[in-house]
Amino acid sequence: MARVRVKTLGILYRITGSIEHELEVRDGATVGEVVGELASKYEGLKEEIFEEDGRFSSDYRILLNGREVAYLEGEKTRVNNGDEIVIIPPVGGG
Repeated sequence: MARVRVKTLGILYRITGSIEHELEVRDGATVGEVVGELASKYEGLKEEIFEEDGRFSSDYRILLNGREVAYLEGEKTRVNNGDEIVIIPPVGGG
């Protein structure tokens, strides 16, 4: 088993009620599976982060240990024990 920390920022904090979450997942789990596991615990989180086809919404930036997973293997990027995932929602302004 692997322990992975997930940080949910901005609007996601309002959905989850916390910034930091620690999950225990199987060895070899993917970023998509870890985020999916977290999303299964909070109503509305899955619809917020994932597209209907199961990919991450392009509105969000998902980082694994500071590297954007879109430039790695996306949802299929493997995680290891002690890894940190940060989910950054879109930021508007003007």
